[in-house]
Amino acid sequence: MAEIDQSLQLRSTLNTWWLVITIGLVIAALVLGWWAYQINMEPQIEEDQVLVEEWSEETGYEHRGEIIRDSIPFEIGEIVENRPLYYTNLTEELDGTYWYEFSGEDGDVTASTDVALLVRSGELEDQEVVEAFWEVAEPLESSDETIGTNERHKVEYTVDIIDVLELISTVERQVGATEGLVDVRVRAVTNIEGEIGGETINTTHQSDKLIVVNPATFRVNDVRGIDERHQEFQTVETIVDPSPMTAYGSILLFVLAIVGVISLVVARSTDYLELSKEEQRLLKLARDRERFSEWISTGSFPAEQEYEQTVLVDDLEGLVDIAIDTNKRVIEDPQLGVSTVLDDNYIYLYIRPDSPARDWLINYADTTLNEFKREF
Repeated sequence: MAEIDQSLQLRSTLNTWWLVITIGLVIAALVLGWWAYQINMEPQIEEDQVLVEEWSEETGYEHRGEIIRDSIPFEIGEIVENRPLYYTNLTEELDGTYWYEFSGEDGDVTASTDVALLVRSGELEDQEVVEAFWEVAEPLESSDETIGTNERHKVEYTVDIIDVLELISTVERQVGATEGLVDVRVRAVTNIEGEIGGETINTTHQSDKLIVVNPATFRVNDVRGIDERHQEFQTVETIVDPSPMTAYGSILLFVLAIVGVISLVVARSTDYLELSKEEQRLLKLARDRERFSEWISTGSFPAEQEYEQTVLVDDLEGLVDIAIDTNKRVIEDPQLGVSTVLDDNYIYLYIRPDSPARDWLINYADTTLNEFKREF
């Protein structure tokens, strides 16, 4: 069977659903128009976090000792600096410098520092006293000064190691026990007040330097100082231009929706969508052909065979009914545009409206189905 023209099927669909499709296109045009306006006329704002200020603070320690007795490795009066190990017999005092500085942004702050010596006994965990049995604090030095960016606030101090050993021995003798581990450290507490990069600062930092002492040596361990970075971010709004595909695509879709509405209205008003009776029959034939496809086989019209009578059927559905009643199949000749049911003595014939041999086949037939039924 020849395929039905797709434009015919499209016209039928548009004619049936004209109002629904038109309303859908109008809504689509409104939505697409709003979308195109938003993309092309309303600027899209994007917020970004921009670093506007960055500065840092840092503390540290330096230490040194003077050799007070001659030895093969060291000479009397020699200054040894930042060593991991000092010998108590050669260096009885540890001179140190605590320092604080900030950098990165202009400003002025007042740094007030108190340096003290802490001697404690207790339980230690990760070089921190988690439970103190006894504690002695002795102030070493204090200092106040105003500093600017990249300037160091320094505090000089001295720890007498012999005095520390005597203090530990005296306390252990007085308490009558040596329980726990002895912890010796220099602690600097610095209060910072002022303005850095336009920001008001008022904060306190604590920095420790650990010292492990025994009668023969003393060792300077880790420095528990600070190394902090300060960042300030500002929210900045920027206009984001849409991509060309989005910008022009939104306008194109809007235009297509408007064109679709206008085209439907024009087609409806000019009766372009209306189907003629002949076109309606062709569409019905296509639907029937698909509906009854299991009863239909393709073949050739048996023009050479003699039958008692040729009966014309008005439509394909009626021909399929005859096939069901007679338990026969419908034979369809796609080129001739004719479908038949072959009975023992009769041939039932349906001729498509667009059959090229329609006139000849009608003349070939003996009677119509209605006439055939009245006759028999």
